Amino acid sequence: MNKSLDSQKPRVYGGTISPYVRKVRVALAYKGVEFVDVEQTPFGAPAEFRELSPLSKIPVWQEGDFVLPDSSVILSYIEQRYPEPPLLPADPQPRARVLWFQEYGGSKLNEATAGIFFERVVKPKVLELETNAKLVDHLLEKTLPRALDYLTKCLGNDEYMVAGVFTLADIALTTSFVNLNLAGVRIDTSRWPEYAAYVERIHALPFYAPIVADVPDWTKFRQD
Repeated sequence: MNKSLDSQKPRVYGGTISPYVRKVRVALAYKGVEFVDVEQTPFGAPAEFRELSPLSKIPVWQEGDFVLPDSSVILSYIEQRYPEPPLLPADPQPRARVLWFQEYGGSKLNEATAGIFFERVVKPKVLELETNAKLVDHLLEKTLPRALDYLTKCLGNDEYMVAGVFTLADIALTTSFVNLNLAGVRIDTSRWPEYAAYVERIHALPFYAPIVADVPDWTKFRQD
């Protein structure tokens, strides 16, 4: 590996298991942007990383002296820095719709998907803490179904979530299902067949599939 060339590439700090880091990695892969992965967990982060990320969250983008935390802000920058192929529509209304779905994916949907993963996998297997079974039940029975009902209605019979083309919305609304699958939960195809097929289809895209599979240290914890 040519270290001098690597030193010129942007760096993305974070763990491959994070849906927020995955969102940035998929966007970069879609745009064909080369970057350097820097493995970093938010747990017990060193002082050097906290200087880069005041909230001690991942991902963090570093490009020379330019440092940017927060996945949504990073993606906004990437879209302007590397505009082709676009992940945001030019027209104001579909563009706003994509940004809304990014917000929904990172908040309400992730509350369920990543929440279940954290309780079922991270707490018992990594942190050696007890799973909050009551919370998991609530997420499985209430939060996740409400999110899937809403997103299924929004998707309809379309191939992509907004404007009939692949956008940032399709990344934001599928990335955390990698974590959900590792927690032993899959979308009920009898209740949400359209959305289950949508997630599977997006995950199989040639620039997305290798990133879906890039969780080697976590597959040993997979729940069946």
